[in-house]
Amino acid sequence: MFSKELYQNYLRTTFLGREFNYQPKTNSTNEAAWQCFIDGTPDGTLILTDNQTSGKGRRQNKWNSTPDKSLTFSFILHSELELEKIGLLPLLTGISIVKGITAATAIQTGLKWPNDIMLNDKKMGGILIESKQTRNGLGVVVGVGLNINENAQDIPHTPRDNAISLAMFSGQNHSREQILSAILNEFETLYDNQIDSIIPLWTDHCIHQDREVSFHSERGKQQGIFQGISSLGHAEIQINGKTQTFPSGMVVL
Repeated sequence: MFSKELYQNYLRTTFLGREFNYQPKTNSTNEAAWQCFIDGTPDGTLILTDNQTSGKGRRQNKWNSTPDKSLTFSFILHSELELEKIGLLPLLTGISIVKGITAATAIQTGLKWPNDIMLNDKKMGGILIESKQTRNGLGVVVGVGLNINENAQDIPHTPRDNAISLAMFSGQNHSREQILSAILNEFETLYDNQIDSIIPLWTDHCIHQDREVSFHSERGKQQGIFQGISSLGHAEIQINGKTQTFPSGMVVL
C-alpha cells in the first residue's frame, strides 16, 4: 500500500499535492478529480489510487493499472493560465515526469509527442489532461499513469514489446512515494517559473527529434522527419521537403 507519510517526507512543494485524497480503488482518478474540483477542493489537490479499474488515455484508449505496482494519479489546477498556454501543460507534465524519475531513481526516460513517457524505446506511461469551465471557474485536471514495479506478466493488455516498467528495465523495485513526490516537485517549479521556456526543455528529452517517423493524424498516415514543436506545442513534421504543423496526432516509431 502507498505510504502517505513517506510521500510527504519527500514532498517539497508549497501547494501541489499538499491536499492528498487517497482512494484504494476507483474507476478513474481523472473522474474523481473533477468531482473534487466541483466540490471546491483546494488548488493542487492530488487524487491517488492503488487500483484504477476504468482508466482512459487519449482517443478514448484504456489505461490499465496494476494494483500496488503502478503509479496512477491526477491533480487539480484552478488555472489562471491563458487558454493557449493550457495546451503546453502536457509538455510541462512530461518534462516533470522525466526529471522526477531521474531525480528519484537515476534512470533516464524520454518523451514521445504528444503525451507518452518512454523507456528504452518502449512506453512506460502516459498523460491525459482535461480542461473545462465549471461553476467554480476554469479547471484543469492532470492525469498520469506510470508503470513502476510491474513485471511482464502484469501488462497483458499491451503488446509486451511495446510496454515496459521501471522494474522491468532495472531489475529492481522502486519507491512509488519518492517518484511521485519528485514529479510534483519538478512540476511546481516549472509551472511557477518556466512555462514560457519549456519548448527547448521538452525537445531535450524527445526521443525522436530529427528522426524519421510515421505520423498518424486526421490527414491520414504520413512519413516524415520530426523537426520539433511549435510555440503552442504542435508537432512540426517535414514531409516531402516541406514543414507541416499538426495540433494533434500520434507519432509511431
